[in-house]
Amino acid sequence: MNISYDWLKEYIDLNVPPEELAKYFDQIGLMVESTREVNGQTVYEIETYANRPDTLGHLGIARELATLFGLPLKMPGWQLSELEQSTFDLIDIQVLDSQLCPRYCGLVVRGVTVGPSPEWLKKRIEAIGLRPINNIVDIGNYVCFSLGQPLHTFDLNRLKEARIIVRRARKGEFIRTLEGQLVELTPDMLVIADDSKPVALAGIIGGEESGITEKTTDVFIESANFDPVSIRLTAKKLGLSTDASYRFERGVDINAAPLGARMAASLLGQFGGKVSRGLLDVYPNQRKPRSVPLRLKRISELLGIEIPEEFVTRTLTSLGLKLNEQKPGVWVAEIPSFRVDLEREADLIEEIARFFGYDRIPSEVTPTRSFELPGNQEQDCLWLLKETLLHYGFDEVINFSLADPEKEKIWQTGYQPIELRNPISSRTSILRTSLLPGLVENAVWNYNREANGVHIFETGKVYFWEADGQQGEELHLGLLTSGLKEQKSWAQPARETDYFSLKG
Repeated sequence: MNISYDWLKEYIDLNVPPEELAKYFDQIGLMVESTREVNGQTVYEIETYANRPDTLGHLGIARELATLFGLPLKMPGWQLSELEQSTFDLIDIQVLDSQLCPRYCGLVVRGVTVGPSPEWLKKRIEAIGLRPINNIVDIGNYVCFSLGQPLHTFDLNRLKEARIIVRRARKGEFIRTLEGQLVELTPDMLVIADDSKPVALAGIIGGEESGITEKTTDVFIESANFDPVSIRLTAKKLGLSTDASYRFERGVDINAAPLGARMAASLLGQFGGKVSRGLLDVYPNQRKPRSVPLRLKRISELLGIEIPEEFVTRTLTSLGLKLNEQKPGVWVAEIPSFRVDLEREADLIEEIARFFGYDRIPSEVTPTRSFELPGNQEQDCLWLLKETLLHYGFDEVINFSLADPEKEKIWQTGYQPIELRNPISSRTSILRTSLLPGLVENAVWNYNREANGVHIFETGKVYFWEADGQQGEELHLGLLTSGLKEQKSWAQPARETDYFSLKG
């Protein structure tokens, strides 16, 4: 995300020189990857995070800096030169899928002259790495990179029946994008359509047939909110990635939609446009703010340091949270819609720590005390046995406790095996009564792979029916040694395994 120093000053009275601001970004977790000069403006390339879509606009970054420096956040007023005609008389809006499009806002601006953008706007657009197109397109980009709210502008006179329908695509429909690419649509994709055809891929890119041209005089401004999952799947399926889809995939603030429409309409008014009366706002299922409890005591418990109450309230309020005090040191925080990452008390405490400064929080090693577990004679003996066998050149194996009844019969262990009620296979239908079948299978497996000698052991339980009908189990030790005991070398001849290898 490219951030312009001069652009930030539209929202905050910065008194920090541009060359020093980078270190403050890093201090609050907004990592600066590079700094450069573009047309005399200092531009920072900042790493953004998937759970912080609020930082995808200059306003969101300015809010972070205002909190750090204790400065007020400035919100420009947008003056609208309104027509007598109502927006509802100029265009008809239908949202047929409110799940994929929870909010849709729009305004009509008439009498616009399409032409080059003024120098100040060109510089803003070029600073963030975009190429100026014309005043209409550039205003849309300016709003997007200011508020983090993507917009789309339609030529009102190219919309059939002056109608916008937000719906899923129909099988067999196509759209030619603004880039000239013909795209086949599927019913799982959300489109913006007029009375006869799709005119835009919702939240991704507009269509060529409804785009702005040099002859455009009447503009419909779309400022909407779309489902992140739907946008991500459609963009990936079609191989399309735009500044709009990048933001919608991460979750755009649902309350930024009306602000984006008003801001764009106000700027278009500077080019002779008159704005329709009344914002069109389709928002059927209004979302209530999330509430998260916060305790002053819990802050000190998690951070290991006392944070002044005044700092806590000032920081969270500056970040846009509303604190409702329940009793001294206990609040219920109302989370603003643009902070999708704040879900629990620990998240709020993390914000406090971030602005307090991690370097001011002492780093201490948690004290520990040593203790001894009570002894277990059987376990100690087992470990000693294993260590001894390993010392004599044996390798430990661990086999499954489930066994093949046909193979168990060969060994005639004298135990009555326990059968499983619902075995996965007839070859694993009983619990083993001996360790020997497993050890022999291990040896065969190794000899089939040209092993010269196999020296293995296993400790484990065997299972059987007792004479009184109870289930019994015993801990057994099984050993198998075969083949070469010692390899031939210059110091000694090869030696085969024999009785004395086990006798010792």
